[in-house]
Amino acid sequence: MPSSKVLEGGIAKFESSLERDFFVLLEFNAEVQRWDPQPVRIRIDETSRDYVPDVLVTFHPEPGSQESQRTLYEVKYRDDLRRNWTHYRPRFRAARRYASEQGWGFKIITEKEIRSGGLLWNAKFLLPYAYDEPDDVGAVLLETHLRRLGISTPNALLKASSKDRWEQARLLSTLWNLVACGYVSAELTTRLNMDSEIWLHE
Repeated sequence: MPSSKVLEGGIAKFESSLERDFFVLLEFNAEVQRWDPQPVRIRIDETSRDYVPDVLVTFHPEPGSQESQRTLYEVKYRDDLRRNWTHYRPRFRAARRYASEQGWGFKIITEKEIRSGGLLWNAKFLLPYAYDEPDDVGAVLLETHLRRLGISTPNALLKASSKDRWEQARLLSTLWNLVACGYVSAELTTRLNMDSEIWLHE
């Protein structure tokens, strides 16, 4: 999948649909600075074999800090973990030890965290809009009306911004671009629709 947060050519390869979905969330997450698939090869002491975790995520520094936090992630289905825990345990132990030596965290993430709620749906829906060329005139119009309305909905904001249905349709793309880029906020853990609450990000 294409990525603006992966350095190696801007393309990330995935090995499962679950891994792909996690990559989508990383690409969409404003707290993520960059992510690197299969970043390191770790020796497993018990077997003398190597293990390659799925992705290293670098987060933007927290306010007041200059240091980025990094976490090494392994993506697995829950059933796979239950069936093969004995096989995976030496790998995860080696990864946790290696990550600790680097000052990183290590986490195992499953479909429960990746596919629960509406965040993944929203990320897949909004990411294409994030790469659109911004419509500055439309954006100023929407932001002006949303500031006046306070908390609104896409339906109400479009009607307040124009009486023309074709213009409303054009402005809708601009609105989703503003949401995708974080200028307009919404509750993203539930699926967005035309009646979702939206407000200006201050």
